[in-house]
Amino acid sequence: MKRIWWVIGMVFVACLLAGSMAFGEEPVYLGTAIRSLTNPYHAAWAKGAEMFAEWAGLKDYNVILTCEGSSEKQLNDIKALVARSKGNVVFCIDPNQSTDAVAIANELEKSKVYFLTFWNKPDDVRVSDYKYWVCHVTFDNRASGYNTAKILFDTIGGKGKVFALQGLLGNSAAIERWEGFQKALKEYPEIELVGWEAGDWLKTKAYNLVSNALTAYPDIKAVWCANDDMATGAIEALRARGLAGKVPVSGVDAIPEMITAIQKGEAVATVSSDAYWQGGMGLAIALAAKKGEIKVEELPENKREWIAKSILVTKENIDWYIQNYVEGKPEYDWTNYWERWVRGINE
Repeated sequence: MKRIWWVIGMVFVACLLAGSMAFGEEPVYLGTAIRSLTNPYHAAWAKGAEMFAEWAGLKDYNVILTCEGSSEKQLNDIKALVARSKGNVVFCIDPNQSTDAVAIANELEKSKVYFLTFWNKPDDVRVSDYKYWVCHVTFDNRASGYNTAKILFDTIGGKGKVFALQGLLGNSAAIERWEGFQKALKEYPEIELVGWEAGDWLKTKAYNLVSNALTAYPDIKAVWCANDDMATGAIEALRARGLAGKVPVSGVDAIPEMITAIQKGEAVATVSSDAYWQGGMGLAIALAAKKGEIKVEELPENKREWIAKSILVTKENIDWYIQNYVEGKPEYDWTNYWERWVRGINE
């Protein structure tokens, strides 16, 4: 009889231990905070998050949060997912505006939640001052604005009237791409900037702004755009007047519609940051930090804030890009965290 009770007792203890282990290894929620799934670039970002979640065996714990341009909503949604997961979550975030990054960081630091940001952060804020803010990653936006502008200007022979669309004012990417555009403008004295507007990254708004610009300046020779969603809106406005393919357009993001436009000769340049990679790798790095596979405190400054590789896409390499990134999706090694590291932001 004693032996029976001993066996029962041991089974009970084993069950408790197993339950304890299971509790300690609860699946981690994967939080992605972006602007809107109606934006093709962010839709691809969300798809990248799904790809990583499936690879990591966390498909049922993958959560996409969209703020639709509201900074308040973005922060509140992040707080809600932290509460829902009881802090057992990591985040990949594209802050709606630069200043939002600080409020987000303070909230997640308080909750001891690891996270990574892309694109938007105040220049005077240091990621290394935070314990749970693993990395801030961006791309050379000034180079993107500059290179797409130069290709656009060269396409029209280096002279003529140009209209420009900025992105969301106060957004780091928009500010830096505009600086690159301005740099190119100084190098082409016969290019006349007849006007610019903030299109807020939106296709519909870009369509209306370009339509109005064409009424005011019917002899516009080219349209520069800070992103592809606005560029496709510009192309539609040009198409409505029979000018698509005659007035070249440039953008940034390499969304499918823009790749097609370059193929058709309606656009001349875009830049790919590979949104699939962003969506997956942002979560991969944050999760690795939570698991202790990345020792955040041991990372050098140039791995806390860094610039990742991007691809300038033009008519010269459009077939190569389609073959490798459209028709055949690239393979991703979600454990090669620094594969696309180029340099530290301040280097």
